[in-house]
Amino acid sequence: MLLEKCAELGEKMNYILHYDIAAMVLAVVILIHFYHKKSIRMPQSFAFVWLIWLSLLTDIVDILTVVLDEIRYVPWVVYLVNVIYLSLFNTLPFLYYLYLYISTGKDRSKWGVRDLLVLFAPLTASVLMIMTSPVTGFVFHYNQVDGYQHGVGFPILYAVTAYYIVATVVTTSRYKALLTKWQLTSVRLYLTASLIGGIIQALMPHALVLQFATSLSLLLLYMALESPDGDEDKVLGVYNRRGFDKVVSSAVRKQEKFHLLIINVTNFQSLREAVGLELGGTLLKEAVEKLKTEIRPMELFYLTDGRLAIFVEDDKEKLDYVVGILRNRIGQGVISEDMNLQLETVLIQMDYPEEVKTVEDIMDAIDYSAMVSFEQNDGQALHVGEEILAKRKRELQIQHCMQRALKQGTFQVYYQPIYSSTGKRYHSAEALIRLFDPEMGFISPEEFIPMAERNGMILKIGEFVFRTVCEMMAREKIWEKGIDFIEVNLSVVQCMQEDICEMLYGIMDEYGIPYDKINLEVTETTMDEEVLWNTMERMTVGGVTFSLDDYGTGYSNLCNVLKHPFHIIKLDKSMVWYAMENENAMCALRHTAAMIRDIHMHIVAEGVETEQQQELLTEMGCEYLQGYYFSKPVPEREFLAKIKSLP
Repeated sequence: MLLEKCAELGEKMNYILHYDIAAMVLAVVILIHFYHKKSIRMPQSFAFVWLIWLSLLTDIVDILTVVLDEIRYVPWVVYLVNVIYLSLFNTLPFLYYLYLYISTGKDRSKWGVRDLLVLFAPLTASVLMIMTSPVTGFVFHYNQVDGYQHGVGFPILYAVTAYYIVATVVTTSRYKALLTKWQLTSVRLYLTASLIGGIIQALMPHALVLQFATSLSLLLLYMALESPDGDEDKVLGVYNRRGFDKVVSSAVRKQEKFHLLIINVTNFQSLREAVGLELGGTLLKEAVEKLKTEIRPMELFYLTDGRLAIFVEDDKEKLDYVVGILRNRIGQGVISEDMNLQLETVLIQMDYPEEVKTVEDIMDAIDYSAMVSFEQNDGQALHVGEEILAKRKRELQIQHCMQRALKQGTFQVYYQPIYSSTGKRYHSAEALIRLFDPEMGFISPEEFIPMAERNGMILKIGEFVFRTVCEMMAREKIWEKGIDFIEVNLSVVQCMQEDICEMLYGIMDEYGIPYDKINLEVTETTMDEEVLWNTMERMTVGGVTFSLDDYGTGYSNLCNVLKHPFHIIKLDKSMVWYAMENENAMCALRHTAAMIRDIHMHIVAEGVETEQQQELLTEMGCEYLQGYYFSKPVPEREFLAKIKSLP
């Protein structure tokens, strides 16, 4: 008889079990992965794992309640199982709310009576009603004739669930600034999945999909928040940047004092380029393994690109100990015994909250320290304080200004005429970018151009300059006004673009600019690049000429100069100015000018500011002169007026 009932029950509940079993499988998979991975166990992580365990247990008990109800089992057993199930199910929204509450970073030791009442009072009251129902029948009652039945107080359980859902929404809104984007997303995922599951189950009472929806929402939460990939760098065997962010964010939220030591391997990229990616990584791993013998692995983090971080709690003795270890390591460099190579390192220290005030300050300081060059490399810790943070703040402001200028087209192109000492006229001009921001005023190219090269914006800026120049030349027919060509600067980043020729030719063709009316300026720092050689070869075939700018400021490798098809050599202003003060420099300048003439290249002397300089440079055979003596860089309208002033 019992077997027959079970068979009938199996057929009747087949589809119900599918949902609950699927929910159990999801929960088990999450738990296995959670315990297997290496990750930072934050307070909310423990709340999360309790969520999973509770969900799994609820799945099991849910199946058991249905089975016992269908077979009309012993009443007291049915009562007990339903008490357990309803208590567990009512606890799930509470535990999720607790998870989110802890994620805000509120210190549990500072929870007051109000916090405890908000958290626990509704759940405690509902559990007491459930536990007393076998006697009162208030929430549910059972008999072997009618089976399981809801009591008049059952809607209170829905009200308690709704309370924690509303509390979750309110907490999310109240502490939005303290929660990450992923945490906010997880709230929406959880609530949406639970709502859909509840609606389906209300419409189809026998399809107990609510538990499956809950498990699915927890899986989505796990993928979004708890990092299935873990917090470990698999190669180095230490925590990664994500783990570092967790630890630092948690400490800042709790306002715990701590120290950060950043080891910046300054030659990491060049070493990887020299010995290869794999050997470069091996070298770094050797260094990390040595550090792990003296520093606890749980305090060591790999941030990326050859940067390591050490988290030290507010313990001066421990800080001095760690700094002492690192000072020895840093002072000597980190040497690979196997490969006879050395990691050149800089040690950076920042203290919270004395030197850095927020998580954003810390991350900005770390990122900025990787981009700047530190002269000090003697093992002493360089403190990151207000000065570096102010530099980083200004850099971000300037970056915003550049983005705005590109979007609104408010960059300006100025022109500095170049005077022909033989023709007694302006024969060409150099196009120069200028940035005037309505909020920050004038921003020097010496400041924003290097930033634009680092963040890639120089490509759009360079295209803007070139297009603006070509548009002006086409409109004014500038070659008919005595200007032989316009010089346009190419940055290192632009020179490295393999499609640079197509872009330049395309713009010149668009405006109908003869190729020989454009001269492209490059500096010595770009000359060793194969891409530049190919670019020059392709552009010169069409008639575009090239200038070597700032000659005399670098290594001035004459062989490199001769290898490239330069038309013009521009003597840097520092050579001109120094020659006016020093006889040896004057002799070097004369020989340099004579050498350039002898190899049949044209000379432009930059930085001419006095009549004496003009006369001297003309006497040396410098054909073209550029500087404030003739004109400073001026806007287009003023430039067009100026070139008409001389015959």
